[in-house]
Amino acid sequence: MLQGRRRCAFNHCPTGLNMRRPKLARDTVWLASSDGLAIIFGLIGQVILAKALLQSDYGLLVVILDAFATMYILIDAGLPTIIARDVPRSPGASRKAVRRVLKLQAFIAIPFLLGSAIVSTSIWDDAPLGLLMACAVVAFGHIMSYPHKAMLRALGEARIESVLKLIERVITTGLYYLFLVNDYDSPTIYACGFSIGVLISLIGTLWIGERLARDGNDDLPKEWNSSKALLISALPFAVTLGILPYVTKLEKFLLAGLASYDDVSLYHVAQLAWIAGLMLPQAMRAALLPYLGEARDEPGKFSGRMLAAHHWTIAILPVGLIAGHLIVSFSVPKFFDSNYADAVQVFDILLAGWAMTLLAIPWYVALQAGHNPWRFTTLILLVVLAAGLSGWLLIPEYGVMGAAWASVIGCSIMLSFSKLLCGDEERLSDGLALFSVAICYLLSIGSSLALIGLLTMIPAKNSIDFLRSQTDYLQEE
Repeated sequence: MLQGRRRCAFNHCPTGLNMRRPKLARDTVWLASSDGLAIIFGLIGQVILAKALLQSDYGLLVVILDAFATMYILIDAGLPTIIARDVPRSPGASRKAVRRVLKLQAFIAIPFLLGSAIVSTSIWDDAPLGLLMACAVVAFGHIMSYPHKAMLRALGEARIESVLKLIERVITTGLYYLFLVNDYDSPTIYACGFSIGVLISLIGTLWIGERLARDGNDDLPKEWNSSKALLISALPFAVTLGILPYVTKLEKFLLAGLASYDDVSLYHVAQLAWIAGLMLPQAMRAALLPYLGEARDEPGKFSGRMLAAHHWTIAILPVGLIAGHLIVSFSVPKFFDSNYADAVQVFDILLAGWAMTLLAIPWYVALQAGHNPWRFTTLILLVVLAAGLSGWLLIPEYGVMGAAWASVIGCSIMLSFSKLLCGDEERLSDGLALFSVAICYLLSIGSSLALIGLLTMIPAKNSIDFLRSQTDYLQEE
């Protein structure tokens, strides 16, 4: 049988004309569904950690995990993003692309692994070596899975990535539970459980990814012709990724330095729910990048896909605002002890940042997929600088609430400047963002006026009607 007619292992269709390709709605559903289930297991895991560990030990574990994730993200070098952007137009070159990226990342990893060993043992000189090593394995395992995961999304196989992500979380949470019932109270043990889940998921990702990778005659863009050109092309994404972790982690680092590990753990519980709410924006972003990348040389098609994504965000907004507050108001008092009661109020502020992040997705991803990705780098740098400066000023006076407002300020910069850099003057998202901030503030102080948030259903309905009217778009999806 000819190589070009080889059958896909999972979808049982020829890899020729009928092969799968990226689609926004389908891939978003797969990624969001798995993220939703994974987040449920993740939240259960965090409840277990909060019960099993002292509040200070819990905060220490969170900070070390975040620190290694921040250090190792530079090994990524922005290369998986290039895979997600370019492989949809050259699917037959997917195996070649992934292997090229893995070789480069393995070379880049050596100094980072050595450097992180020196830095971590210096900063946390009283922390158990096993804890540091387990956290390092978690971060490194995630990084090394990214090339194959990006390839799966680029080939229209986001569903496979979704299943693997869920498997990791189920294994990790299951191990946490076993440790809890056996009365383990060491953060090192729980970090080891996390690392086992990550390693099993990594092995599965590499095995399945290699089975689905395609060998064809497709040509990749010219920047793939040499390692130097490829690294230069990926540089804006690499710089961005070096900055990006601070968007969600900076406030915790500032709290650790300006307040205490107890405050870190409280903020982390509130942020867990916030990150859970980000599952849909993140899934949409992951699905949208190859979807826009496929159309980056067709301006009309590119704009149409952006417009559809814009209406999707507006349709989702009221669901997130209403459901987010209700779920967190119930779950935090139910599953966490009184030390974490203030997490609900902190979350209500963070919810405003969630709304602005959601509304920013179309422009945010357009900068990634466009022909000048340095604009995306500029955007993320501005976000981190705004959040960092705000946190530095607000945390000493307002503690965890100051950290929450600093995060909101950073998210506002993300929305406003992503639109500015795209040259888009769409005002509806701006108005909805300001409206969401007001609603979330009213929620945080327990005011019944927050019910005005139900008005967001009006533009949401209009957006749903618009999407339904796009017969061609729906057929494509």
